[in-house]
Order: sequence, then C-alpha cells, then structure tokens
Amino acid sequence: PGEEGIDLSHEGGEHEEFAGLSQQVALLSGCRYVDPRTRHDHIEIQTGHWDNQLDVLVDTYLDYRARDEGNGMPSRRRTTLQPQPSHIYPNETLIYHGYLGCSPLYPSVAISLRTLAAYRQSHRTCPRFSIQAQCKTLCHLHDVPYRPYLNSQFSAAYDIYLEILYRVKRRLDEALGRNAPNWRLQNACPCCFYKLEGERPLVFDWLATVDGNNSLKRWASSTYGTDAREDSRQARSDYWVDQVAVDKFQNDARAPTSGTSNHTRLDDWEDVEHTATQGSEFNCTDRWRNAGPEQHKKMFAVFEESGIFIAACRHRFVLLACDMV
Repeated sequence: PGEEGIDLSHEGGEHEEFAGLSQQVALLSGCRYVDPRTRHDHIEIQTGHWDNQLDVLVDTYLDYRARDEGNGMPSRRRTTLQPQPSHIYPNETLIYHGYLGCSPLYPSVAISLRTLAAYRQSHRTCPRFSIQAQCKTLCHLHDVPYRPYLNSQFSAAYDIYLEILYRVKRRLDEALGRNAPNWRLQNACPCCFYKLEGERPLVFDWLATVDGNNSLKRWASSTYGTDAREDSRQARSDYWVDQVAVDKFQNDARAPTSGTSNHTRLDDWEDVEHTATQGSEFNCTDRWRNAGPEQHKKMFAVFEESGIFIAACRHRFVLLACDMV
C-alpha cells in the first residue's frame, strides 16, 4: 500500500532487470538487506503455537471419539469440513471431523486420526517401523510418488497426536487417583508390589536388576559443526527419569577405600580382571577387549547420549529408565 506497482510487458524480463539493478546499487552503496530470521528456533516457535491451542484440541478430540463409530472400515468420500460456532483454530475443525493438520496455524495438509492411531499401534509392536516406511506405504496405497518432505509433515502431526493422547491419559489418571509421581512404579508389577492380607514377610520384598547398553548412541550436533535447534519438548513416559533428576546424584559416587590406589581401583559394579596363568582355563573376557572393564570406563565425547540404563524386576517388568549422558 502506498507504493506504485511496476509495469510488466507481455514479453517479460522487467522484474529480472529490476532485481539485477537493485543488487548493483546495493553493492555500490554498501547497503544490503540481511534476513535476521534463522531456523534455529523454528521448532520452538511451532511448539509455542501448538501449546496455545492444545487444551481445546484435547476437548475436541474427546468429542470426536464420542461420536466416532470406530468400525475400522476404510472409506473414501468428498466432503466439506464445516467449523462449529465454538471453533477458534483450524485444527479444531479438522479434529472434529477426524483429521489433524501438520502445522498449528495455517494447515494445508491433514492426516486422518485413524491413520495416526494405526501407525501408533504398528510402531509399538515393531519399533523398527519408521515414519519413512509409513509414508512410503501410504504413497503406494494412494498411487502417488514418494517425496521426502512427507516425513516431516507426518512427524509433525504424529508428535501432536501423541501429545493429545498424553493429556487425555493425564486427565483419566487424575480422575482415577493415579496421578502420584511414583504411582506407576508402585503398581508396575503386581507380583512384586502387591501384598495380600496376612502374607508372610519375605527376606527380600522384591528383586530388581539394573543394566545399561552402549548401542543406542546419539551424536552431538557439535560433532558436525552445527548448532542444535532449540527444542524444549520432553519425552512423555512414566518410565523415564529425566536428566535433571539423574544429575542430583552425580556426586554421590562412593569414595575409594583405604589401601587402594586410584590407579588400580575399579568401580564396585565392575568385575575384577584376573591375570591368566599358564595351565588355567581359557576365559574369553581375558582376551576380548570389549568385555574388559575399560570399555565401561571410557566413552567418546562426540556422543550426546551414549546409551540407556534401565531397571527391571524379576518378572521382566521395566521399572525405570534413563539416558546415559
């Protein structure tokens, strides 16, 4: 507004000439427009937009589930998604009709809630079934070519779908009185934690085991010379212990006992390495370097996370899990 438009002929080319002239003038004057926007906070901005409307999206999702037939039969129909008078956000209207947009404010692509629910159950039974595989499967079903950007769209919608389910579960837990911080830990295994009236006390109330692995590593973004994008989202799980809670015990390591030098001291959870003598029975841990204690003591600094550490009871129920940082 307030600016005179440029006249373009039928032959064209005026816009390119004007852009080239503007660039030459900018080089001569030393003035150049610099776009201050970066993609560093792109995820965080989207998360903020989603957070502003998640409460109403949860209410709309519960209303949709109450009206959904749930017969699981696929169907194809062309319809107009009419908003309700109380709807404020576009995703409210989409969820009301059984869809979820891939962006918070101006969604141009939407995925059905049944598709997201089907992928959630498939991924639970087969964790190796990735979002890329799901997108390629949908492309084959719809006879359209696969495009890499479909992964980002499906991932964005799936993250919000999981957040909606988490908030629904949290409301249900509050109604049932299961919202204590350690409720799931106290009720994870009925055999270990439930007591009968008049039950004889055992020597050990319950047995647990802890172990970690070094297979689930995650590279640090600084390894590739890039900065990590700002992302304040946290994993939603009753099993998971966040890094802040774990770091409270980082200085609680047991001091070395008297008479043991720092050079020869091993951690309490490590096996003592025995020197193989002539004529003794062969032990693979004496010659296999990966089985030695040094493997547990050293980890390259290029990893943001070096694995996971879990605790489980004797009946194979996972009690707690945390990252090894």
